[in-house]
Amino acid sequence: MSPARRLAALGASLLVALGLTSAPAEAGLPVPVNCAQSPVELRWDDVTYDLNGTCGVVKVLADDVTVQMPTATRLVVRGHRNTVVAKTIGSVVVHGGGHDLSTPSVRTLKVASPGTRLAVEGLVEHARLGGRGATVTAERVLTLRAPGRHNTLRADRGVDASVGGDANTVRYLRLDALVVTGDDNSVRVRRGETDVRNDGRDNRITVARRG
Repeated sequence: MSPARRLAALGASLLVALGLTSAPAEAGLPVPVNCAQSPVELRWDDVTYDLNGTCGVVKVLADDVTVQMPTATRLVVRGHRNTVVAKTIGSVVVHGGGHDLSTPSVRTLKVASPGTRLAVEGLVEHARLGGRGATVTAERVLTLRAPGRHNTLRADRGVDASVGGDANTVRYLRLDALVVTGDDNSVRVRRGETDVRNDGRDNRITVARRG
């Protein structure tokens, strides 16, 4: 097969995998993507994607894209400076850097992405902050594991938080149990009673006074 035909075949395969019929003419025009075939891989840079249907696994592998998407089983974000607005997601994994993500709720969240901001309107059941320099806000983060550095988490309610990394900032309105084994972290719980264990050094931990 000639190089031109191989290139054409590769392009056609990519379009089929995305559920598209043609390449985007302009970055400003939303590109519809059918989620019927999973996984869906979004690879074109500087594009606005509009996903529809029932999504299984969605992978954002490009740079500088905007993704509007429904509920999905799993979302993986790589690349850089991507914006994703999603419905409820089963699990979210974020790498690369500089992303903005928002969703109503997440069952499992793993973030290792500097400069990324993730906003969850409701519940995160399990969150893991690795890497460094990410910010997560949520109404509730039931279980937090923070082995990374210089990450920030803010939530109203939590059950169990373990901060094993260094120089993280953690803010809860209410939290039942806290374990800090890293160093130079800042943790504050404003209300309620919190069981605290601090095995690290130079941590600044403030919890509400016990009655």
